[in-house]
Amino acid sequence: MWLSNAVMIAMTAILFGLAVWKNKGVPFAALKDSGKTLLMMAPVILCAFMCEGLIKTLVPPSWVQKWLATEAGWRGIVIGCIAGALTPGGPYTSFPIAMLLLRSGAGIGTVVAYMTAWQIWSLTRYPMEIAFVGLNITMLRFIVTFFVPPFAGFLAQWLTTSGIWR
Repeated sequence: MWLSNAVMIAMTAILFGLAVWKNKGVPFAALKDSGKTLLMMAPVILCAFMCEGLIKTLVPPSWVQKWLATEAGWRGIVIGCIAGALTPGGPYTSFPIAMLLLRSGAGIGTVVAYMTAWQIWSLTRYPMEIAFVGLNITMLRFIVTFFVPPFAGFLAQWLTTSGIWR
């Protein structure tokens, strides 16, 4: 986590420096816009992290071991796919849940299936996709990508359990 924080801090500092250099002063408009975005996103971020904590409290580790660990096999991958498809929101919601799954003992295959299904199958995005590109293209995209999340989960599970990937 420290590496991603360091990269974000460095990138922000460089962009801030470039904005100051280009505008010959402090970019107040950019800071104001950033503040508006922070205020708008704060409730979503806060709720996502609260959900992560509540799920951790409510879901017993024995359930995670039985249904989501590597030993759960295909059941864990299927549950990961379904959970990913049903998870609303952006990365502020899904990544804390993925982190929680990992920390709770879920298998790598389950977590990869969850993240891949969230990105490809997100049911909350289908209405907007249908509105923009139509039902026909949305259905075609779903059909051609249907096997990607479970395949990614099985491949990740195989790579980690076989020792190829550490």
